[in-house]
Amino acid sequence: MDTTNTIIGAIIVLIIVLPIVAIQRSQTSKKKKSRKAFIDEALKNNLTVNEPDFWGSYYAIALDTNKNKLIYSKIIDEAYNTKIIDLNQVSSCAIVRTNRTFKTKGTFKTETDKIDLVIEYVNANKLNKEALEFYNVDVNITMSDEVSLLEKWETKIKNNILKKEQAA
Repeated sequence: MDTTNTIIGAIIVLIIVLPIVAIQRSQTSKKKKSRKAFIDEALKNNLTVNEPDFWGSYYAIALDTNKNKLIYSKIIDEAYNTKIIDLNQVSSCAIVRTNRTFKTKGTFKTETDKIDLVIEYVNANKLNKEALEFYNVDVNITMSDEVSLLEKWETKIKNNILKKEQAA
């Protein structure tokens, strides 16, 4: 009877543990693949990636300080959407939150739906503004360190804009 219980217990543990291990391995593999693809895309565009940041399994950002260019990537349906931004053409950047307010049990709650880093260009011929998505509730249900990453990259971009203005 004890061996039967032990075998049943072991089978139940395997049924529970194996899917969790499989999911974790899949996510780790997906993250490694997206990191490699991001670095490869930067190299294809002759950019040297300095201090890249990766979050979730969908987003990546890095700066080539020698060329003063920013490379940003977001994966949508297995397709890599990469943007390369010449910071010499940028006049400013700001963090923009998209919130939604709703009422529950007599109180109003506000939730963040999306947070972008909005880049504004100097040249009026280009699109005047471009949004780099850092968080979207439709992509990642929970927010982790996106806000600190946003603040870090906003500061980096503003410092590069300031250096450019001081050099001129």
